[in-house]
Amino acid sequence: MLTFSYRNSIRILKYLPLCPKPKAVGLSNLPKDEPTIYVYNHIHRRVEPLFLALAAPPDPPIRFFVDIKVSRPEIFAETHADVKDSVFSPNLQEKWGRHALRRKILESASRLLTRFLIANISGYNFIPVFVHEPRSPEEQTRKRRINREAFQDCIRSLESHVPVAIAPSGGYTHQETTKSTVPTTLPSLAEMLQKRGKTLKIVPSVVKERPQVGHGTYKRYIADRIPPYRLCRLLLDRLKIKRYERPRLTVEFLTPVTFPHSDSSKDDKVQFVQHLQKIMYDVLNRD
Repeated sequence: MLTFSYRNSIRILKYLPLCPKPKAVGLSNLPKDEPTIYVYNHIHRRVEPLFLALAAPPDPPIRFFVDIKVSRPEIFAETHADVKDSVFSPNLQEKWGRHALRRKILESASRLLTRFLIANISGYNFIPVFVHEPRSPEEQTRKRRINREAFQDCIRSLESHVPVAIAPSGGYTHQETTKSTVPTTLPSLAEMLQKRGKTLKIVPSVVKERPQVGHGTYKRYIADRIPPYRLCRLLLDRLKIKRYERPRLTVEFLTPVTFPHSDSSKDDKVQFVQHLQKIMYDVLNRD
């Protein structure tokens, strides 16, 4: 299976019109040679980490927390379903599903993409975490072990000044800033580093999509990356023949924040995460 390194994958996606290319805003806010963690907003898919990787400096490579479903081949069926739903719209799946040959082509293509994804993710040095709900006591034990290992792996990377990226809520930060349960991994990491004499710089990284990147708008974003097409559309717009609203994809890096406690309570951690979510939520809906 063909695989690419993290850096080469970023170069390919930056210079070839294969996916939307974000504009980076606030790069001067990024710390250098310090323990740094990017926190980014989810929208409703899983592409925000890709946009963050394209906007952030490529060196050193960011270590992303990634759902174990896409980092371990043994859960291929669930990963395959996620890939198929992400790449192919429900209408296309329904339409092609009515014909045996087209259905076979769609299944083969989605399986190939899934194998490609798993093969590359295993080489990107991501940090696998157990996100979904365990379905048995054995799986619950496995979840604790995997997430404990992920936490320790993350600490080692941050101490070596290798940046890490995580969604602060573990969910859809643009829709809710308060939840009945709030993951507190982020302040726990900061607290652990503080006890070791290091200060974790937390960089809120807000991914903005106008319009939202999806099956219906993906082609617009790709076409806008092709200079002749963009020039033609802008010319028609200037001549008032056909209006052209350019799609906008930005990643805004905000001023780093720090977790102020070295011996905090659960409530302190929850309040910090909710405050961080609120900062990102406000920036996301500012324009």
